[in-house]
Amino acid sequence: MTGQEDVWDAFYRSNGRAWRGNCRMPDPFGGRGDALDIGCGSGKSTSSLIDMGYDVTGVDFSAEAVSICRDRFDARFEQGSVLALPFPDGSFDYITLIHVLEHVPDGDMPSAAYEVRRILRTGGHVFIRDFAPGDLRSGSREGSDIDYFHRGPDAIAGFFDGLSVVSSELVEERTRFGAVRRRSEVLLRLDP
Repeated sequence: MTGQEDVWDAFYRSNGRAWRGNCRMPDPFGGRGDALDIGCGSGKSTSSLIDMGYDVTGVDFSAEAVSICRDRFDARFEQGSVLALPFPDGSFDYITLIHVLEHVPDGDMPSAAYEVRRILRTGGHVFIRDFAPGDLRSGSREGSDIDYFHRGPDAIAGFFDGLSVVSSELVEERTRFGAVRRRSEVLLRLDP
């Protein structure tokens, strides 16, 4: 992911609040507990977690994204990478990675999975949503400065040894033009 920080900083400088509103995600703790939004971007997932009632922290390796979120939300935001998260062991009950791991090459996935497990509390949940192979945008990303690695739900879950799979699905939605949006959604738990 070397060099990707600069690409994302430039993206947020030119697009500001690129993603708005809230996003749908599971609520395994009824809005109670400490949640971490990894790859918080401009705050779409953060906004959802706050609205659910969680005590939210966001982290992104883009300094621009962190600045945008600090201006928008009354929550804690840190700059950091999913490969070296700046939090102590067992810090969070609920961790979300919305369209984050799709930017992590396979060779770095074990480090990312280790870091997520390390900061998750026993009994905690991790929700992952990424674009899956065959998504309508797959071919259009050729030559992009942003790295993409599309994986199915089983491939994603396979990186997270020691976490049990609560749910795992390939979600497909047809657009009004007939193209297919395809994403992987995985909910994992660290059992006692």
